[in-house]
Amino acid sequence: MKAKRVNREEQLKLIMECRSSGLSDYQWCEAHGIHAGTFYNWVSKLRKAGVTIPNSESKHLGTPVHQEVVKLDLVPEPAPAATIMEKNTRILTMPDTDASVAVEIIMGNSTIRFFNNTNPDLIRTTLQCLGGMSHAW
Repeated sequence: MKAKRVNREEQLKLIMECRSSGLSDYQWCEAHGIHAGTFYNWVSKLRKAGVTIPNSESKHLGTPVHQEVVKLDLVPEPAPAATIMEKNTRILTMPDTDASVAVEIIMGNSTIRFFNNTNPDLIRTTLQCLGGMSHAW
């Protein structure tokens, strides 16, 4: 199939679009399905006809630059302990059996109290949040 003929005005428009794209002529032509030789023929003929065409800013690139792809695993920064505790804080109703304090942890201006019959999962989670005690229980 023969390529569609492009008139001079369209050629100039395409050349100016290419030169302002930041890509090399080769990269731009490849992205737009235009043979680079055809593109340079347009530039040559238009310059011979007296049309001012800017030089390619990226001429030194020539062929497309191979860009390395590096996989990154983004891990959110760990939240400060105070934030974790605020998110996990809730008021629990105390069982009617024994409401005496079994353990009290004081850290700075914070106090954590575990009562008798406290759910062991709550104690484990709290200890893990406080000191990273992954081996708790």
